[in-house]
Amino acid sequence: MGYREGDDGSVAYSRSLQLDGEANATHYSMNRIKGILLATAGMALQWAALHCITFGDTVFGGGSAAASGDAWLVNSIVTFAVFLALFLGARRIGSLLACRYVLYGAAACLCAGAALLVVGYTAGGIFEAAIYGGNVLIACGTTPFIVAWGEVYRYLNPKGEQLFVTLVAVSVSVALYMVEASLPRGISDATFFLFLAGAVTCLFRSCWLLEASRQSWGVRGETHVRKSPLLLLVCIAVYSIPYNYLRGAGDVQAVLANAGDWSCVLAVTVFVIVAVALLEMAAEARGLLLVPSFVLFFMSAAMIVHLLGGDESLVLVPSLLYSGYYLFLAMVYLALGPIVATTDANPVRLFSCAMLANVGGLLAGAFLGKLDGLVGESAAAIAVLAVTYCILFTGFALLHGKSYSLFRINSFHEDEYSFEFLDMAHVSDGAIDSAEMGEGSVGPHAFSEPDLFSALCDRVGDAYGLSGREREVLAELVRGRTIASIAESLVLSENTIKAHTKAIYRKLDVHSREGLFECVEQFGKRGGGE
Repeated sequence: MGYREGDDGSVAYSRSLQLDGEANATHYSMNRIKGILLATAGMALQWAALHCITFGDTVFGGGSAAASGDAWLVNSIVTFAVFLALFLGARRIGSLLACRYVLYGAAACLCAGAALLVVGYTAGGIFEAAIYGGNVLIACGTTPFIVAWGEVYRYLNPKGEQLFVTLVAVSVSVALYMVEASLPRGISDATFFLFLAGAVTCLFRSCWLLEASRQSWGVRGETHVRKSPLLLLVCIAVYSIPYNYLRGAGDVQAVLANAGDWSCVLAVTVFVIVAVALLEMAAEARGLLLVPSFVLFFMSAAMIVHLLGGDESLVLVPSLLYSGYYLFLAMVYLALGPIVATTDANPVRLFSCAMLANVGGLLAGAFLGKLDGLVGESAAAIAVLAVTYCILFTGFALLHGKSYSLFRINSFHEDEYSFEFLDMAHVSDGAIDSAEMGEGSVGPHAFSEPDLFSALCDRVGDAYGLSGREREVLAELVRGRTIASIAESLVLSENTIKAHTKAIYRKLDVHSREGLFECVEQFGKRGGGE
């Protein structure tokens, strides 16, 4: 880390991110730091406001519980419709951040919806329609902003910045909502409006600051998404089903109605999120994404505890449920953020598609919740678990190898191109298109003949003392294969392939995939001499 003086005389500092041998210098001006902090604050405020809407009775009070529950269902249906509209119009829209009129309209819907919610909860049964109308307008307003926040991730480095913004925002949002739920009614109403206004202001301001210092986190040239996001969408939908089923369960509703128990649940949730965040920050250096596994564990554990029942489990079920739910929010952004930052994928389409899966799962969970009255609570809970895991295992069985997995989504590495779903070098019959890789990289003539190519890799192995397995890995690397696909074809773990890759880089004295291409090509041009 060192200080430098900018062209405008301002003092900034830079941090060098070491990515297995290659330094990717990220320069932090004060404007960039402000942008990252504002993005964190804005996401926290938006999620805190959404929590207030989701659990309106705990914040506003006085409304009809039945009306509040039905209004949430209306909110979900409208949200699904808006996300569907954004998905269908994604190609024409391109970027919501560039369509300010859409965001201004969404902000107007937020203000009007918030006002109707306050009136509806204040008047109780007299103006129940206001609760429904408020939820409809809130759904129309929040949906575009959820997608817009996803677009902000294209300005954030997938290494560190995205993780920091996401997990800090989630934990702070729960803490803010916990404070909001404990405030007197008049103050809580005003605070709710401040949450919404602050989220919108932070969005526009952070985008302006971050865009000015934007960097390209991918390789040179366009990078395309090669694999399908279907498995990711299956996981998102599956995790949403048990959440919405349990949200309407009697043991969870009993805790929501008790201010002391609900505060205890939120305190446990904040503790869990902070603990997972610390583990995730340690795991990110190893290219791991732990959050999806934690979400699955918490959702499943909540379902099992609910199924077993007992008075002692009243607080445990919602504690597990909402720990999983808030981590789920982080999971979606952590899964899609690297794609938005490193590929040319349409962010509006990506996030609206993911949220369609989310809301679809919520609606499925609400529908399964109706089974309680037909077959009993225990049988309904077993049915929900069965449906959830059947869909999950079916998705893994059908989409394995064809769609990128949520569990390795952030294993981004600029040297190894180890995003499983990125096709960094477009390979056709063993030829690497130099136009895609940029000037100075290997041309299609270098590896066009399979026999010559194999012989060349053998000579490189002899010259640099590579082991037999390292020669196999070298041959796959220079073909442009990803770490995941090499591991699959050689029937080895990805960590083993990465270890061989590092050894190859060290022996050939290169620090990047492009450097490896050039080294092998130059070796061939020299006729095998070192």
